[in-house]
Formats: sequence, C-alpha cells, structure tokens
Amino acid sequence: MLRHTALFLHRDTISEDQKLAMLRGLAFLRMECAAVRAGDYGDDLFGGSSPLLAVPPWKRTPRWRVRGEGPPCNYDLALHLDFDDAAAAAASLAGERYRAVARFNASVTVPELTARVEWRYDGAPLVRRGLVRHTAMFLWAGEADAAARSRALAAARTLAEAPGVVSVVTGENSGRTAANFDWMVDVQLSDPAAARTLVEGPRYADAMGIIAPATKYEWTARVTHVMRGY
Repeated sequence: MLRHTALFLHRDTISEDQKLAMLRGLAFLRMECAAVRAGDYGDDLFGGSSPLLAVPPWKRTPRWRVRGEGPPCNYDLALHLDFDDAAAAAASLAGERYRAVARFNASVTVPELTARVEWRYDGAPLVRRGLVRHTAMFLWAGEADAAARSRALAAARTLAEAPGVVSVVTGENSGRTAANFDWMVDVQLSDPAAARTLVEGPRYADAMGIIAPATKYEWTARVTHVMRGY
C-alpha cells in the first residue's frame, strides 16, 4: 500500500467556517477520487498552531535558533490517502477533483509549510475509525549517518511498548518530490487520554531524545487526531 500523508498549518486569518469547509473537502476526496483505496483525516486534538499564534511574530524565536527545542507547535490538520501503487497516486493527485480541494486548502493554510511524505506499508489499510492517530514527520540532518538514522527509526518503533498504543509503523519517503519530508512515524492509540499520556510522557521524550540529533528537529511536523477513517 502507498500512503500519501499531508499535514497542514492554518493561516492565522482562517475562520471557523473555512476550517469546516476544509474538513469537508478532505472527506470529499475519498468519494470522488476513484483510485483512493482508503483514507483518514482529522484536526489536531492538542491545540494545533494555537500556541504559536499566541506569541506575536516579533517575539518568536526563529526556527534556525531552536533546533534542540523542536517545533514551536503542532500542525492543525492531517490527511492520509491510500493507493495501490505510485501510478494510482499520481493519477489521483493530478486530477481536477484533488486539485480543486488543494487550491482551497492553499488559500487557508500556509502552503510552503505543508508537510508531505509518500510511504509504503504492507497489509490492510491502517485505518481504525474512532481510534486516535499520532503522526510525526521528520527531515534527516545532513550530518546524520546510516547508524544514527537506524537508531532514530528504532527509537520511534519503541513507542509500541507504551500503554494504550495499538500499533506503530515507520515509513521512509518513497516519492520524488524534493519538498517531501524524509520519514514519518504513525502511532495508533486507543483514545485521546492515551495519546496525551504518550506525547507528554517520558517514553516519547526518550524516543525524541534519540531522534532529535539525527534530524532537523525544529522542522518536525506533528498532528494527533481522532480517526475519521473511510
């Protein structure tokens, strides 16, 4: 299975009606893009970009000075679309229905900060409606060698041992788009309480402590959402 995952950051001017319209557009894709085998979408449970917007732009620390601290906020919204292969994905993503949704999304989000990755996994679609999905995307640091990358991927997979975790899958980017992120981790959890316990707990911190030195950690993109899977 080939999954196209995209995480979006709202513009600070977006209205509540536009947020709802964006959610409707993501739901529309499964029904109108015939090559989509399965999909999921949802908005961030833990505030999305609101912590960033609470700080005036002139008081924000530039990202190039906060590598060890990580991203200033979560992203706001996630989309996951599953395809049989790269040809099916390319046809759907180039189709007019997808492009119409993408044009609207670009008008209410920050397009240059949208985080995308195309990754492969085996088995049935990774969609369990009603459970919670935590997605985190990363960019490798230029100095990270093969051993450091292997340790980072292994650290992400240790999250499977945390209470409330149903599954953990890591995937490296298989797309050719230069703007794509390099890899991601997909964590499925039983409920929002388990998700909060994980991302605020020591096991997640320990994993990120290994991942951060191997990545451009300040650019990490994360969304935790209830699965609306279709």
